[in-house]
Amino acid sequence: MLAVRLHSVGERLRPEEVPTPEPSGTQVRIRVAGCGVCRSDLHVVDGTQPRVELPVTLGHEVAGWIDAIGAEAVRPLRKARLRDGDPVVVFGGWGCGSCTECLAGEEQRCRRGRSPGFQVDGGYAEYLLVPDPRHLVPLGPLDPVEAAPLADAGLTPFRAVRRASPWLRPGARVLLVGLGALGQFGLQYLRTSNAGSELEIAVRELEPGRLELAAELGADLGLLREAPLPWRADVVFDFVGSDETLEGAVRDLAPNGLLLLIGEGDGRLEVGIDRIPTEAWVSSIAWGAVDELAEVVRRARRRRMRWSVERMPLADAQEAHRRLRAGEVEGRIVLVPG
Repeated sequence: MLAVRLHSVGERLRPEEVPTPEPSGTQVRIRVAGCGVCRSDLHVVDGTQPRVELPVTLGHEVAGWIDAIGAEAVRPLRKARLRDGDPVVVFGGWGCGSCTECLAGEEQRCRRGRSPGFQVDGGYAEYLLVPDPRHLVPLGPLDPVEAAPLADAGLTPFRAVRRASPWLRPGARVLLVGLGALGQFGLQYLRTSNAGSELEIAVRELEPGRLELAAELGADLGLLREAPLPWRADVVFDFVGSDETLEGAVRDLAPNGLLLLIGEGDGRLEVGIDRIPTEAWVSSIAWGAVDELAEVVRRARRRRMRWSVERMPLADAQEAHRRLRAGEVEGRIVLVPG
């Protein structure tokens, strides 16, 4: 099969012919329909992503069809009402399955976890070997190419908005920094939250064109670059994570507010009693749980959100990375085999 692999930090991606994996035990082979291109993939190439084992086939936003099943996977697949040929999206937090975090349904926090595109081969390929059926979420009528970004771009902001729910009371003021793929999902989740219609939401962006999109998705206020925020935010969602945006997030945060660190822009935040507002909270976000991904898929099936996908051939993965680095991608590039 064709796979796009990274052998050393900083190298170009290599399209290669590799053996098609054969499932055994609880493993399930997925015929990949599409794999989203995420900024985390760029961090893997640059050597700034922690816990990466090279060489590796990149890609963690994967959807496709069940293609082959290990002998011990048959029964759990039947229990989940899944069978050969069914479209699924792949949950990327592959935990050990037996630690405290995994037993609590939070496999993405497992210290022994091994995730596709980071420690094991991912979805920049024609086929993906998934270790257990519990990592598969059925898509029903959704197009798996369109659904691939739900595995991260859709899931991570859902987790962030859920984490912020105690702060999202009627009348709360919210600042969303960055309206890339994750920010677009995040803004829609905010508007459909319990207090969504009563939130005051501002979006800060570097690109003027995205402020028009912000208004379409429900933002009350669009701010370009360093334009001052007219109020202090009860919640700040930083979908960029650079030094500049983190400094601005602290400046714009209200006392007892919540700052959510979501973007992976290699920024650093100095935390101290004289650095952040009084009794402010800071939380990181990493993906979400498989049950949360199932809820994201349910919302997508009910057409409760919109997102844009640009399809590119799998063999053009290097060009997809170039375009993402250059800021030429408005939604999500999805690499399509074949």
